[in-house]
Amino acid sequence: MARSAKPWFCAQTGWWKVWLNGKRVRLAEGKANRKAAHDALQDLLYTARHNPSPDSPEQTVVSVIERYLEVAAPSLAQQTQRFRAMYLQSFSELHGWRNVTDCRPDHLQEWVKANPQWASDWTKRDAIAAVQTVFNWAKPKLIRENPFAGFRHRAGLARRDITEAEFRAILRTTGGPRRRKPTPGARFRQVLLFLWRTGARPAEAAQLHWTDVDFDRCVIVLQQHKTVRSQRRPEPRVIPLDPVVVRLLQSIQRRNEGERVFLTHRKTPWHKDNLGHRIRRAREVAGLPADVKLYGVRHAFGTRGIIAGCDIKTLSVLMGHTDTKMTEHYAHIAGKRDFLAAAMQLINQPLVPSKPRGVDQH
Repeated sequence: MARSAKPWFCAQTGWWKVWLNGKRVRLAEGKANRKAAHDALQDLLYTARHNPSPDSPEQTVVSVIERYLEVAAPSLAQQTQRFRAMYLQSFSELHGWRNVTDCRPDHLQEWVKANPQWASDWTKRDAIAAVQTVFNWAKPKLIRENPFAGFRHRAGLARRDITEAEFRAILRTTGGPRRRKPTPGARFRQVLLFLWRTGARPAEAAQLHWTDVDFDRCVIVLQQHKTVRSQRRPEPRVIPLDPVVVRLLQSIQRRNEGERVFLTHRKTPWHKDNLGHRIRRAREVAGLPADVKLYGVRHAFGTRGIIAGCDIKTLSVLMGHTDTKMTEHYAHIAGKRDFLAAAMQLINQPLVPSKPRGVDQH
């Protein structure tokens, strides 16, 4: 006889969790919230008992989400799967028991308000997009229409590139006397320098393995990357390495710390949360504004490429975009007054007069 599911507290994450249908499910945050965890478990068990089959004309929120996670989600990149599943789990805990026909856009709004930790408008939009994607996918296979189609959330403030002065200020916060073993700040500094000189996505640096690095050809070859599933003919992403980055990677390789290139001082992989924590600390120490973000290093690479005269098609390949539209979005040249002024002078420079025909040229 199978044992009944029981909540347990994970001290590492600070959440009550439970194993349910072979999956680890979060119930409630905080060790003192044991009763809330048990109540959340009972709600999940009730929903599971009343969960309709995919062929049923009446679907619940959780039945649609589970079908999506079972059928569609496996084709997504692992990181996308992880973050999307996190949002969908949260939405299921609040509205999973509802019949889809009873759902309204304000239920989505209620869910967003119930998660005040999502301070950024970009985070809220990502959460909403995760739910919208599921119910758009389910139409018309499981449901007639998306009940949340009318809900929208404003866009966040435009993300900008980090200026060179800001980047150097952040580097200064990671400095210190050279030691035999790299300090936590020095390890973060290596990630920053890699991002600045390659234009790589932070996630690409965090997930980089030594098997991806080809020192003979001075390139990184990523077989799995963000846009591989959107390409008609899937191709690896190739990141050329300049001599500075080659020397950086070789110095890291000599430490022989494992299969990952960049590791924290605890010898664990970098990820979105600890990278974000590091950039926030560095920003505060350096006295920089709150809109200085880690992804701004990648923006800065795109902007520098435009200013240096790199054509947009080549830059899109270097940045790993499927087309040039995204590259144009990243390369924020609108505020680069010196660059634009020089371009205007180039356009309006006087033409060299040509000599009339028939005039002897001696």
